[in-house]
Formats: sequence, structure tokens, C-alpha cells
Amino acid sequence: MLIRRSNLLVPVADAKALRSAWRHGADAITLDLEDARGSAARRVRGRVRDAIPRAARGAAEVFVRVNRASLAEDFAASIWPGLTGIVLPGIESAAELARAAGLATAFEAERGIPAGSLRFIVLLESARAVWDIRAIITASARVEQAGLHEARLARGLGITAAMRLDPGYDPFVYARGRLAFEATAAKVSPVGMSWPLAVGTGEAAAAEVHAAATKARNSGMKGAICPHPSWVAPVNAAFTPTPELVGWNRRVREAFAAGVAAGTAAVPLEGRMIDVPVDEWAIVVLATAEACAARDAQKRAALAAASGGR
Repeated sequence: MLIRRSNLLVPVADAKALRSAWRHGADAITLDLEDARGSAARRVRGRVRDAIPRAARGAAEVFVRVNRASLAEDFAASIWPGLTGIVLPGIESAAELARAAGLATAFEAERGIPAGSLRFIVLLESARAVWDIRAIITASARVEQAGLHEARLARGLGITAAMRLDPGYDPFVYARGRLAFEATAAKVSPVGMSWPLAVGTGEAAAAEVHAAATKARNSGMKGAICPHPSWVAPVNAAFTPTPELVGWNRRVREAFAAGVAAGTAAVPLEGRMIDVPVDEWAIVVLATAEACAARDAQKRAALAAASGGR
């Protein structure tokens, strides 16, 4: 089971943020090369190889977000042992995705990385990409997660801050729904945040992040990319089954098992009727809770070991 609730975005050019990124408890850390352009690009790319093991100190998976315009150069700078995968922004077609997969295969072979092990997270940034999502996310078995870059999608659709949209109105309800359905059908994990925090890029109150992440989870998302460390803890919490939910689903499983033993596949429990689909969902919830607990224990152990050794 893939447990990647929070993915903390860290600019490679920000040395201070890089030094502390591993301490925030994120399931994954994405080293961001998207701002590395012009004369500074080569210098910033040169930091990636050393940044990978540093970001992984707290047991986070490590990704690099590359530039669509300099894909080959960014792949060359990023693909080293220890890397989990690549975040691909702005992909517009299955052909572009296939090209990225070919580059990954070549660098795996060149640098002694197991063939096919690098994973992709695809970010859709345009109306065309949302329209062609099925072809894009099924173009390579490397695609593990997919999401929307809603700030850029908003610009492409002419949605600006000057419009002063009602915070209760979500202009991306269709796009996010399409993402949830298409990705789930393709066995790709959909990730994203609900409006209006979906276009946020900075620090936010924990309660606000938790509420938005909970709404995203309830719309089918399995995690979120976090542009600021303040998002990590509430996002992790929102995408982890609560103790109350775990307790309820344990009772569901017990009641259903007793019903089956008694010769019936539908039993009452606390005013509700429990049948096969409810029991099957209880299995998923309990497995998710166990996987989240194991992932959190892994991160705590790594953090303690790394903090002790500085």
C-alpha cells in the first residue's frame, strides 16, 4: 500500500530550507528545480546529488521536480542512487511522458539504479492535460501519482485573484473529480488539496490545512503536495484514519464475522446495517491505518537516529 500523504516541496536554491527539510516528518520530500533557470541553473543542479541523502535522513522518499524545458539536463543532475523518482510538471501528452520514461531508463542503466524503479508524479497544468489525462497517466508504468498544479491551471483559464471568487466556490471541482476517477481507474494515486488552499504557496494555519486536506481526502485524493512545512503535520493527520474510524471499522469486522458464522451476510450494528461492501471497506480502512502507523514509526526512528548523530 502506497503511503505518501505529504510531499514537502523544497527549492534546491534555498540552502536553509534544504538543511532542515528532513526534520518536518513528511512522507516524501521533493527537491524543486523549477526555479533553477538561466545562469544559476547549472550551480543549482550541482546541489541535487548531495541533497538527496540529506533529504532522506528522516526516512522520507525523495523526488526531484524538474523543468519541462530542460528535461534532459535536469534528469542528468537528479537521477542518482537514493532517488525515489521525478515530479513531472506541465506534461501535455502521452508522447512527452514516454520521452521522460525513456530518459529515466537510460539514466538508470548508466548509474546502476535498478531498471524501472524510478517513479513519476505527474502534475497537470492545462486544460489540454486535464482533457488528455487518461492517455498521459497510462503512458508509462512509472506513473505512481498524479495531481493538478492549480495555480497554473487557474492562470491558463483566466482565473485571477482580481476576480475575488467566493471561497466556497471551487472552480476546479470538475478537474479534481476527473483526476480522482481517471487516476483511481488506472491504479494511480490522485493527490491534491481543496480550494482555495489548492492555489496556496506559503505558510497556513494547521486547522485551515487540516480542513482543506480532509475535504480533498473526501473527494478521492490520497495525499497532497505541501509548499510549506506548516502543511505537513495537518496533511498527514487528515489522510490518516482517525482512532474513532479505526474503532468503528474493527467493530464492523467483528460484527460481520459473527454474522457470517451465524449464516447471514447482513447484520445490524449501532443502528446501521453491515453487509459485504461495508466489511470490504473496513478492511481497506484498517489496512490503511496500519500502514500509516508503520510509516510514522519508520520516520520517528530515522529522525531519532539522525538527530542523535546530527
